[in-house]
Amino acid sequence: MDGVQGLRAWRWLLVIEGLPSVCLGVFGWFFLADSPETAWYLSPEQRKILILRGTRNQREAFTVSAGTLHRADIIAAVKDWKIWAFSLFNFGGDIQLFSYSIFLPTIIQAINPAWSVIYVQALTVPCYVLSAIMYFVSAYASDKLQHRALFGILGSLVSIVGHIMLMAGRDVAVPYVGCFLIASGLFTVAGIALAWLPTNLPRYGKRSTAVGMQLMIGNSAGIAAPAVVSGVLWWAMANINKRRAAGEEDWKMSGLTEEQIDELGDESPKFVYTT
Repeated sequence: MDGVQGLRAWRWLLVIEGLPSVCLGVFGWFFLADSPETAWYLSPEQRKILILRGTRNQREAFTVSAGTLHRADIIAAVKDWKIWAFSLFNFGGDIQLFSYSIFLPTIIQAINPAWSVIYVQALTVPCYVLSAIMYFVSAYASDKLQHRALFGILGSLVSIVGHIMLMAGRDVAVPYVGCFLIASGLFTVAGIALAWLPTNLPRYGKRSTAVGMQLMIGNSAGIAAPAVVSGVLWWAMANINKRRAAGEEDWKMSGLTEEQIDELGDESPKFVYTT
């Protein structure tokens, strides 16, 4: 669609991806109900089921008053250390999420610079497909067991293993498989963080305030993510420079001519990264 209506292809990509969200947002403003009780598009039986689901873990603490907004609940949410902990949990997960979503094509390109841009973009798709599958599996299992923490921990561990493979892998397969593990873990962590908090807050006012705090703090990770990535790159390159200066990579030059050493590019022990 490059050139259609005078717009470049990347502009059309933003239009096509953003238009459904804009339209659904307008539709939701006028037609999406605020609660099961006011959902005109549900039958009485469906409304009853939704209400029971919403309070199935909170029946002991749920009252009519708890279902309305009170200033005291807002203040209680701000003072609750657990809500701040959940927000930091979400912040940590979102740093991973934003970094991965933005830099995945660049990461895959670095695995093999010979790959074309289109090929690299195609290689990102399987990572997201697996992450979507794991997301739904984790959501189902977590809800079935009525347990959240374990899935958050397991997701974090899987993601850590993926990062290790990405950084330590020397061939194409290992770091690329690492990208799959990172996606599987980080999206699970992000989803668990958002699902865990509301289920522990039966009062409407406190729950609404807590979710707003969590999303605000979590989304601010987008500001920190580039700094974190830059910091990691700085540390990694400085560490490589230090090892090369100490002669720990001189073995790579064994038996090679000067021309062959120069052909190694940035893998050459003589190459010094700019930090």
